[in-house]
Amino acid sequence: MSQNNVFKIQYLGSGILAGAIITYAILSFSYISSESALMLMIFNLLFISLVFPLRGKLVKKMMLLLIGNIVGILWNTIFSLFAYAAVHYLGEVFNIGYVILNPLLNLVWIVSFWSISLSFLADSRNRKGSVEN
Repeated sequence: MSQNNVFKIQYLGSGILAGAIITYAILSFSYISSESALMLMIFNLLFISLVFPLRGKLVKKMMLLLIGNIVGILWNTIFSLFAYAAVHYLGEVFNIGYVILNPLLNLVWIVSFWSISLSFLADSRNRKGSVEN
């Protein structure tokens, strides 16, 4: 096995460990809803499997994973507060909209954060070369 593959396996293993720790910490909070916890678990799984095998420093990847979880918690908290307010003013019919919109809007922040993370992890040498050409 080449040294490059060993580093990728170590990065992936440390990413899975970090994701498991963050997921456990999120699930241990009593004020997090089950929908939020599920979306954060999906985010952790996707982020670890798609970003950790890429080149880049492990510390950057871990910080991006942590920031992504914070963004996810804030996003889900704000969206659920809006949903509770809408149910209060518009009635119980809005619950159907919430069930449909919740996964779609969570997909928006997951894809957006993932793409920003990819651009953050891009090698600066590649950026300089593309500007000079």
